[in-house]
Amino acid sequence: MHIEAIYDQGRLEFQRPVTLKHQRLRVRVEIPDQEIIDAQAPSLPTYELADFPAEIRDKVERMTAIAEQARQEMLPASATADTESEEAQQRWAAVELRNASRAEQGRMP
Repeated sequence: MHIEAIYDQGRLEFQRPVTLKHQRLRVRVEIPDQEIIDAQAPSLPTYELADFPAEIRDKVERMTAIAEQARQEMLPASATADTESEEAQQRWAAVELRNASRAEQGRMP
Protein backbone atom coordinates (compact mmCIF):
# COMPACT_ATOMS: atom_id res chain seq x y z
CA MET A 1 0.00 0.00 0.00
CA HIS A 2 1.32 3.45 -0.86
CA ILE A 3 0.67 6.20 1.69
CA GLU A 4 1.75 9.83 1.26
CA ALA A 5 3.64 11.40 4.15
CA ILE A 6 5.76 14.48 4.84
CA TYR A 7 9.13 14.22 6.57
CA ASP A 8 9.50 16.89 9.26
CA GLN A 9 12.67 16.90 11.38
CA GLY A 10 12.89 13.14 11.88
CA ARG A 11 9.16 12.39 11.88
CA LEU A 12 6.87 11.18 9.12
CA GLU A 13 3.50 12.94 9.12
CA PHE A 14 0.79 11.09 7.21
CA GLN A 15 -1.46 13.13 4.94
CA ARG A 16 -4.51 11.29 6.25
CA PRO A 17 -5.09 9.37 9.50
CA VAL A 18 -3.73 5.82 9.43
CA THR A 19 -4.32 3.12 12.05
CA LEU A 20 -1.62 0.45 12.06
CA LYS A 21 -1.85 -3.07 13.53
CA HIS A 22 1.59 -2.93 15.15
CA GLN A 23 3.52 -0.23 17.00
CA ARG A 24 6.71 -0.96 15.08
CA LEU A 25 7.02 -2.04 11.43
CA ARG A 26 9.40 -1.82 8.51
CA VAL A 27 8.59 0.74 5.82
CA ARG A 28 10.23 1.78 2.55
CA VAL A 29 10.74 5.49 2.01
CA GLU A 30 11.47 7.01 -1.40
CA ILE A 31 13.50 10.21 -1.16
CA PRO A 32 14.43 12.38 -4.18
CA ASP A 33 18.20 12.36 -4.77
CA GLN A 34 18.41 16.15 -4.66
CA GLU A 35 17.13 16.11 -1.06
CA ILE A 36 20.03 14.01 0.26
CA ILE A 37 23.23 15.63 1.50
CA ASP A 38 26.08 13.33 0.54
CA ALA A 39 28.42 14.56 3.29
CA GLN A 40 27.93 11.42 5.37
CA ALA A 41 28.52 9.00 2.50
CA PRO A 42 30.74 6.14 3.59
CA SER A 43 34.26 6.26 2.21
CA LEU A 44 36.56 3.38 1.49
CA PRO A 45 39.45 2.85 3.87
CA THR A 46 42.94 3.73 2.71
CA TYR A 47 45.98 1.57 3.33
CA GLU A 48 49.72 2.07 3.15
CA LEU A 49 51.22 -0.41 0.72
CA ALA A 50 54.35 -0.56 2.87
CA ASP A 51 52.28 -2.22 5.65
CA PHE A 52 51.67 -5.33 3.52
CA PRO A 53 53.99 -8.30 2.92
CA ALA A 54 56.39 -8.14 -0.04
CA GLU A 55 54.33 -10.72 -1.95
CA ILE A 56 51.24 -8.49 -1.83
CA ARG A 57 53.22 -5.34 -2.70
CA ASP A 58 54.71 -7.11 -5.76
CA LYS A 59 51.28 -8.25 -6.92
CA VAL A 60 49.82 -4.75 -6.53
CA GLU A 61 52.73 -3.24 -8.46
CA ARG A 62 52.26 -5.80 -11.29
CA MET A 63 48.53 -5.09 -11.45
CA THR A 64 49.18 -1.33 -11.46
CA ALA A 65 51.68 -1.72 -14.31
CA ILE A 66 49.16 -3.78 -16.33
CA ALA A 67 46.44 -1.18 -15.77
CA GLU A 68 48.77 1.65 -16.78
CA GLN A 69 49.84 -0.22 -19.91
CA ALA A 70 46.19 -0.76 -20.86
CA ARG A 71 45.51 2.97 -20.44
CA GLN A 72 48.48 3.84 -22.67
CA GLU A 73 47.70 1.46 -25.54
CA MET A 74 45.59 2.54 -28.48
CA LEU A 75 42.32 0.82 -29.23
CA PRO A 76 42.23 -1.48 -32.25
CA ALA A 77 40.94 0.13 -35.44
CA SER A 78 37.75 -1.96 -35.32
CA ALA A 79 36.89 -0.56 -31.89
CA THR A 80 37.30 3.05 -33.02
CA ALA A 81 35.51 2.74 -36.36
CA ASP A 82 32.84 5.37 -36.91
CA THR A 83 30.52 2.94 -38.66
CA GLU A 84 29.06 0.34 -36.34
CA SER A 85 26.81 -2.48 -37.38
CA GLU A 86 23.13 -2.17 -36.62
CA GLU A 87 23.45 -5.04 -34.17
CA ALA A 88 26.23 -3.22 -32.27
CA GLN A 89 24.11 -0.05 -32.16
CA GLN A 90 21.19 -2.04 -30.76
CA ARG A 91 23.46 -3.56 -28.10
CA TRP A 92 24.71 -0.14 -27.04
CA ALA A 93 21.14 1.17 -26.91
CA ALA A 94 20.19 -1.78 -24.68
CA VAL A 95 23.18 -1.16 -22.40
CA GLU A 96 22.30 2.54 -22.10
CA LEU A 97 18.67 1.66 -21.34
CA ARG A 98 19.76 -0.83 -18.66
CA ASN A 99 22.13 1.72 -17.10
CA ALA A 100 19.42 4.39 -17.09
CA SER A 101 17.03 1.95 -15.41
CA ARG A 102 19.61 1.03 -12.78
CA ALA A 103 20.41 4.68 -12.13
CA GLU A 104 16.71 5.43 -11.68
CA GLN A 105 16.48 2.60 -9.16
CA GLY A 106 19.50 3.97 -7.30
CA ARG A 107 21.73 1.03 -8.17
CA MET A 108 24.39 3.08 -10.02
CA PRO A 109 26.26 6.16 -8.95
